Amino acid sequence: MDKCAFCPRPAPGKWAMTACNGDPADTASWRREILPLCARCNALIDQAGDKGRVLKATGERWFGGHTIGRPAAAWVPGRDA
Repeated sequence: MDKCAFCPRPAPGKWAMTACNGDPADTASWRREILPLCARCNALIDQAGDKGRVLKATGERWFGGHTIGRPAAAWVPGRDA
């Protein structure tokens, strides 16, 4: 079993996460990862919602899922490229 990415607890699963390290208006500040999380850390990040939760060790703000901080896309669903 993997170790949680944010604490020393065991992580039963991996979750989609988004991090912002810098200016939220700058698309270069955002990154997406799939990370192992324990139930406690997953619940804390879910409770934070759109505000995210800051990891004190790095200063990064983490969000659950991959829908936060997404840069504007040129492609629109349902429209041929």
